[in-house]
Amino acid sequence: TVPQTVPKVKPPIKVVGDVSGKIAIFVDDMIDEAGTFINAARLLKTHGATNCYVMVTHGILSGMAPEELAECDDIDEVVVCNTTPIGDKTVRCPKLKVIDVSIMIAEAIRRIHNGESMAHLYQNIRGDD
Repeated sequence: TVPQTVPKVKPPIKVVGDVSGKIAIFVDDMIDEAGTFINAARLLKTHGATNCYVMVTHGILSGMAPEELAECDDIDEVVVCNTTPIGDKTVRCPKLKVIDVSIMIAEAIRRIHNGESMAHLYQNIRGDD
């Protein structure tokens, strides 16, 4: 028999510290559904945060997530990397910005293949990269 899966239970969101007049930046590995980010931004804005930005590596954005983010006045911008296909999601959510990491990943693969140091990738980053 196949064991039953247990749905993921998310703990309640709490604000720790004073966010009044501050900029909130959410950093995560991925965004699939938008609900948690929207709820967190709403909570922080009600506690006085001036802006809320979402920055994630993988922008999965399933279903109506792009539209939900676009309609959320509490989130100012969503930044993702192009590690997954983006398709029409930037059209569906004008707040969505995509960072191209293909050159960095290609260089990392080249360095690993040639047995070179990866430190160079992190020590020589310019502001316009």
